[in-house]
Amino acid sequence: MSKEDYRDKIEEHRQSFEDEQKEQQALSRVSRMNKNGNKNKKPKNSKRKTPLMTILFVIFILIPLTILIYFWKFYEPGKTIEQAEKDSAEQLVELDPSEASSSDKDKEKDKDDQKAQEQSQKDAEKLAAEQKAAEAAKQAEAAKKAEEARKAEEARKSEEARKAEEARKSEEARKAEEARKAEEARIAQQQAEAARKAEEARKAEEAARQAAQASTHTVKPNENLYRIALNHYGDGSEATLAKIRAANGMSSNTVIVGQVIKLP
Repeated sequence: MSKEDYRDKIEEHRQSFEDEQKEQQALSRVSRMNKNGNKNKKPKNSKRKTPLMTILFVIFILIPLTILIYFWKFYEPGKTIEQAEKDSAEQLVELDPSEASSSDKDKEKDKDDQKAQEQSQKDAEKLAAEQKAAEAAKQAEAAKKAEEARKAEEARKSEEARKAEEARKSEEARKAEEARKAEEARIAQQQAEAARKAEEARKAEEAARQAAQASTHTVKPNENLYRIALNHYGDGSEATLAKIRAANGMSSNTVIVGQVIKLP
């Protein structure tokens, strides 16, 4: 309860106190009339005395005792009535166990609500943090995959460039080898051609020399025309001998040592 509620309660008690005073005055008039003796009236029932005694007990004993306790417990000199009422309301708040219990329950309920709200806020913050962390992890995973894809693409391009370079070098090496072989073949061909020509020249020279040597022959000891024809022509027939005789103007096959014979 608030202080205004306690103030209203005190005001109600004060109003009830004034009502009780007015009722007491009215009862006092009735009692005086009963004392004077109204013969025409019938005696009242004795059962009505009990409420009267209760009212008198409240007025003359309980109310003064309450006022005395109020002044003894709550009143301090120098304070206004409103301040005293305020302090008494605060005191009543502290003295009322039911209100204190209700206030404690409300406080505990407020604390529980506050704790539940704080726990809900913590759970919401935790959930938001987890979602944020999950989103960050997802973004990091996506960035990692993109980086891996980029590295894989770069590695693929680098491998393709390496293979292209190797193929280019291999092609250049193949062409260089072919050019080398072609050059070697050309050189070999030139050398073979030169060798062939040299051999042909040598043979021609040898043939010329042999022909030069074979065109004349000096008769050596123990040689005759037949032997000379056999050595130079490989044929000692009569036809070969006749050709030699004709070339030298000889009438017979007789030769002399030191004689130079033409060999056609």
